[in-house]
Amino acid sequence: MSIEIGPGLSVGIAEIRGPEHHLFAILDAINSADCIGAGIVANGFGMVEHAISVGWGIRPDAFASLTFVQFHELVRDRYYADLYEHALAIRADYGRIGEVVADIAVALLNDPQLNS
Repeated sequence: MSIEIGPGLSVGIAEIRGPEHHLFAILDAINSADCIGAGIVANGFGMVEHAISVGWGIRPDAFASLTFVQFHELVRDRYYADLYEHALAIRADYGRIGEVVADIAVALLNDPQLNS
């Protein structure tokens, strides 16, 4: 899919991933991002997936009731677009993945379904 960024600009071919109900928010995040290319768009999706995995791995024992798959699906379902937007804001710099993981840690504390 070629993604338009304003009149006549595009980031090239990028596979759009994430839950279908987040599609418009994801496209809006891409369209709103400054100085973005196909590599950052693609890496942002990978960064979100890795951050969710890290978030599951570092969660406190008190939040251990969800399996990896359950946690991953629930975070994707509820927070994917926000996490992706953050990944784009930091230009999908894997050296800064901890910032996206921190968003998940906050969700752990605030979302009863993630910490049940």
